[in-house]
Amino acid sequence: MACLDVESPSICRGKFKSVLQLCLQHRRSREQLSEQGIMPPLKTPAAFHEKICRLERARTGNFLKHKLRSRPERAELVRMHILQETQVEPSLQATQMKLKRARLADDLNEKIAQRPGPLELVEKNILPVGSKVKEVINGRSCSYPPCQK
Repeated sequence: MACLDVESPSICRGKFKSVLQLCLQHRRSREQLSEQGIMPPLKTPAAFHEKICRLERARTGNFLKHKLRSRPERAELVRMHILQETQVEPSLQATQMKLKRARLADDLNEKIAQRPGPLELVEKNILPVGSKVKEVINGRSCSYPPCQK
């Protein structure tokens, strides 16, 4: 926040004080900073804390190097269906996948629209039904007992 030339220095100082107080109120405590590894704990020497941080960072680096060395090859990931084998540029792979899914959805919707209805399945004896239902489908009338109320 910059003070304007038209403001008096006392008003400007007051604004800076209020901003500073606000920042100090929202500042993290020393315990929080030590828990996050930003500051050393109170009873630990700073040099010891730095050494611990370096050792942890080295251990993490070694772990990551080991994981990178032992990760499977691309061909193995393709074989396990984790990656897809495409000749497309990586920046276009997401677009290609969306297009492929849209095409599959369209094909599936078309097949669903063309599938036979239940009456056709009954006529072709694919769906089993009772004899009375068959008579009604074939056009013969069938007498049903009256419904009781």
